[in-house]
Amino acid sequence: MDRGSRMAGWVLGAALAVLPVVGAGADEVGLEFIGAEEVRRLQQTPRRLLIVDVRSAEEFRETHIKGAVNVPLLELERRIAEIPKQGLVVLY
Repeated sequence: MDRGSRMAGWVLGAALAVLPVVGAGADEVGLEFIGAEEVRRLQQTPRRLLIVDVRSAEEFRETHIKGAVNVPLLELERRIAEIPKQGLVVLY
């Protein structure tokens, strides 16, 4: 296992221990804290899922969860329009 795979495993196992998920349907907006196992389960469902890595661009370049997009926390408010209003959004 290479360093990137080990780091990604650590991120998924540790950083997602308290993970906000926003489910935004037409009439619903909710916030739920979930763990790494729930994220893994959601990744294997057909539901629309966007994983947003809120760490710095440098940290994201070093390693990140496959399929995640990087929107650093300090930029989140300014870039909120990039987050879809449908489906599930996982922030970590």
